[in-house]
Amino acid sequence: MTTTAMIVGVGLTPGMWPRKQPRSVAELCRTAAWAALEHAGTDVSSIDAIVVGNIDGVEPTAVAGQALARALGLAGLPVFPVNTGGATGASLPQVAYQLVKGGQFESVLCLGPPTFDGVIDFQATLSDVFAAVEDELALGIGPLHIGAMYGSAYQQRYGVDDKDFASVVVKARANAQSNPYAHMRDPITVDEVLASPMIATPIRLAMACPVSSSAVALVVTSRERARELNNPLVAIRSIATNADAGRIASREDLTGFHGLALGAKRVFAQSGIKDPRTDFDVIEMFSPYAPWELMQYEALGLCGPGEAAALLASGATARDGEIPFNVSGSSICTNGGVAAELAPFAYATLQLMGQAAGYQVPDARRAAAHSMGSQWFMCQTLGVLEREENDR
Repeated sequence: MTTTAMIVGVGLTPGMWPRKQPRSVAELCRTAAWAALEHAGTDVSSIDAIVVGNIDGVEPTAVAGQALARALGLAGLPVFPVNTGGATGASLPQVAYQLVKGGQFESVLCLGPPTFDGVIDFQATLSDVFAAVEDELALGIGPLHIGAMYGSAYQQRYGVDDKDFASVVVKARANAQSNPYAHMRDPITVDEVLASPMIATPIRLAMACPVSSSAVALVVTSRERARELNNPLVAIRSIATNADAGRIASREDLTGFHGLALGAKRVFAQSGIKDPRTDFDVIEMFSPYAPWELMQYEALGLCGPGEAAALLASGATARDGEIPFNVSGSSICTNGGVAAELAPFAYATLQLMGQAAGYQVPDARRAAAHSMGSQWFMCQTLGVLEREENDR
């Protein structure tokens, strides 16, 4: 028996610097999970399974999943530990979607823990995970440099100015001011962004995501179960992952996210999306570097190649614009690793429920949510969410 998978509860903790975080990973996860359950109007006894993200390696991933399940009072339930590298957060609702839609479980808790808390040398962990590209690691390449390579190639092809990248940050910070869960909430100007240190051309310090500590949880249930609960119904219409080549040297073109573009065509077709610019009321993406938001506009079909800077300048992607984009402030303002990758699905859900408080988009009924990561950001996961009427 198949059913529709629905997101019925959302829980987030405020982002902050890991060294200032007074709570342990288990405490953060418990806070997010309890908030999601309370938001859904249910309790821990209703959960049939838990999907936990962790990217510390195969064995630590499995151990961490079981440990967090016990900390949440869910010992004995099926635990699905998920590790798809930097794409892990978006893989959580994808796994829950399959488990619920296929009828295996009626209610699943998705848990996105913080990645950067603790004493683990995270860069060493990434190097172990990325052993397949050790020849590129030897060149000193890291995630930031990959972000810069894309931004530099895009800038050279289309003549985009540094001010255009800075404008992405200005918009993100303005949005984050109204989001109580955002980490970097102080307003910033174009001049201030451009005055920040250059760290990997063309990315300056203010154009890159912070290292944050936060946790995010979702409750995913069947439609039948969702109708018994408190919140407006939010259906996962479709969710899928597409991938580019693992090695940067094997990618033909760094001026666009071609894996995202291909995945978007598939997900949009499955969800009945004809024109993403008019069919979506809000879009939440994982955008850790300023140039990437512009490239995401084009990959989703919101504008043509090289037209993203003009779209941004027109105000179309502002909160009150034609297609509100990253209204939460996105990962360029809050990046807790796995938590940040799950966050776009949480924020999109709150928008569709009409419960996004000070950053609500009026009458939002359909949203796109996205995350990306894994080996040199090769995996792009995109989902389409839609509000349904509760006819109980």
